[in-house]
Amino acid sequence: MGLLPTSGSQVNGSITDYLRRLLTEHEPYVLSGDDRNKLAQNKVQFITGKIGRKKFRRHELVDKTRQAISEKVAISIKEDKPLHFVIPFGGYKHFWNPSYPEPDWAELFNFRYLAEYVAPVLAVHKPGVIIEYMSEDVILNRMNNYPQKALDRYSEIFRQVQSWYSQYIPKNLKFRFFRVGERCKGDKIVKTIEKLLTQRRKAFAELSKEQKKQELHRSFRSVFWGGDKDLTNLSEHDKEERVIESRLIELAYYETESKPEFMGNYLGEDNHICICFSFGTTHDNDEYQDLTLGSTYGSLVDFWIGRGILTQKDGTFRPRIISRNQYAALKNKLETIPVEKLLPLKNYQSIGLINNADIINMI
Repeated sequence: MGLLPTSGSQVNGSITDYLRRLLTEHEPYVLSGDDRNKLAQNKVQFITGKIGRKKFRRHELVDKTRQAISEKVAISIKEDKPLHFVIPFGGYKHFWNPSYPEPDWAELFNFRYLAEYVAPVLAVHKPGVIIEYMSEDVILNRMNNYPQKALDRYSEIFRQVQSWYSQYIPKNLKFRFFRVGERCKGDKIVKTIEKLLTQRRKAFAELSKEQKKQELHRSFRSVFWGGDKDLTNLSEHDKEERVIESRLIELAYYETESKPEFMGNYLGEDNHICICFSFGTTHDNDEYQDLTLGSTYGSLVDFWIGRGILTQKDGTFRPRIISRNQYAALKNKLETIPVEKLLPLKNYQSIGLINNADIINMI
């Protein structure tokens, strides 16, 4: 999936047609002879195998995780209810992105990718699948200095985009979205985190230089210096301290979120299966070993961080999500193509297009 022929002067219309077909037409999964044999032998193993297939995974599926998924599948089949995937994510658009503060094609490409991912399950399990996005933006204002209005705007448009896309998906597939702050008292979460920071800072001070570098790798890119508060004039020392604080808040949030009075074991309770993207390839996931998927076709960049574009090769298009550095390297070669009468939101009126050879050469 994700490919469609095009030609020269018709590129604008072809791209609109391609995106319309990609996002509104969902062909049901057709079982092969081998599929039918495996399904007849053991339905739980068949579905577990489809969930763990390499085409979509971006990290090795360890035995512990495979066994946990198998148990979740067995619960869903026994209780005749949808298999429930939960996706914890940032719940914002990164400030570097021209789309900020609203979603762009990256979010839609992620929806489409996951719809294809679960298609085999939909074909053999009548109750189907729930794909639930869980926004952890409750801490973003404090952690990375994002304006609350920007976070609220992202969630508002994310809901609209998800609602639009949900018109076209199979009946036994449901997309859902909620913000942690809607189910828990956000101010109480923040207060709990603040109490943990002194302890976290002491633990950080005891780390080696290399360990500190590993901990702060992503945080240097995450603080919004010109965000809710103007932090642009901080000294280099103070900026480094603010980055450290950001990371310590993040770690304290993981600890706090899982407390029984907040989200508890929501990511893994009952028949819930947690999906992560780039987080799954970091040392933070060593403890959890969550199911790690690509964000869309050929991409691992988190959809809320990255920007959705199309690549073109041999007369075909393919969706891709690119990072900040990739965008900086490619933006002068990206062609902006109008998209007509598809989704009436500002970030969906056009899309960036680049030749596949250019993206390979420059990244």
